[in-house]
Amino acid sequence: MSPLLELADLWYAYPHAAGPDPVPVLRGVSAEVHEGETLSIVGGNGSGKSTLLKILATLLRPTAGELRHRGQPIGAVPAAYRADVNYSAGAPLGFYPRLTAAENLRFFSGLKGGSLTSGQAGGLLDRVGLADQADVLYARFSLGMRQRLHLARLLLEPSALWIVDEPTNGLDTDGVRLLEDLLRNTPDRTKVIVSHDREFLHRTGARTLVLKEGRVV
Repeated sequence: MSPLLELADLWYAYPHAAGPDPVPVLRGVSAEVHEGETLSIVGGNGSGKSTLLKILATLLRPTAGELRHRGQPIGAVPAAYRADVNYSAGAPLGFYPRLTAAENLRFFSGLKGGSLTSGQAGGLLDRVGLADQADVLYARFSLGMRQRLHLARLLLEPSALWIVDEPTNGLDTDGVRLLEDLLRNTPDRTKVIVSHDREFLHRTGARTLVLKEGRVV
């Protein structure tokens, strides 16, 4: 059976980097991600972790190499791939500051063809400890509250693949425990996670991919 994702010799150099020959951020990254597993991507600052996640989320195109989804290049099945993916960029980004928590969830549900009701949005917010914040503007949220709203967004639709960048950033102890329970109780989801919190990643039981200067080491 083909893996859910295949990263085949991925290279990336930012086109507007200084100098005539920009230094590649990613240098021949190859890996497989199988259905139902949790893969953590770790490495120092500048190792290419977030750039790799953006390629997986189709926010960037690799300079060279290929990303395959269920054995097919994603360029051949872009709609099917995006329907399979839920990308969480992590707080403080990702939501509209002038919308409330519930309005943000309903908006992003609509982007994927959903029709989330106010009651359903409230149910999701309750699951992440924001039951009393449904009508509060995102602009007024603390960093930890914003991160919890990202967790609610992960639950919006039954996406097979979660791509998550720094999910523990700003979370208190209860929030990290909530995140770990969410990951543990969704075994049907495949997760690719970037985090600097090695203890958190160890508790998730994730398989680890280590990047250094854009290469898998």
